[in-house]
Amino acid sequence: MANNIKLLIASCFVVATVGCSWPHPWAAPPGPVRYQQNNASYHDPYADEDAGPEVVGARPRDFQKPNAEPVRSRVYTDSLYGR
Repeated sequence: MANNIKLLIASCFVVATVGCSWPHPWAAPPGPVRYQQNNASYHDPYADEDAGPEVVGARPRDFQKPNAEPVRSRVYTDSLYGR
């Protein structure tokens, strides 16, 4: 019985410390600048101009022109996961 309680406490501790953020690089930097720029172009974190009115100044200088709709819709299809 005592071993079961210890196992339960240890399991709860592991789940609480790992949580949902395990795949994120919490112990390492996010990578070189070029890698971060490519990642931001695939997963555009800024407001979509096609979805609503344009928000002036919302995008940084280097990301003023988002990818076209056909390019955005094929990101998953052209990746290794979509093949």
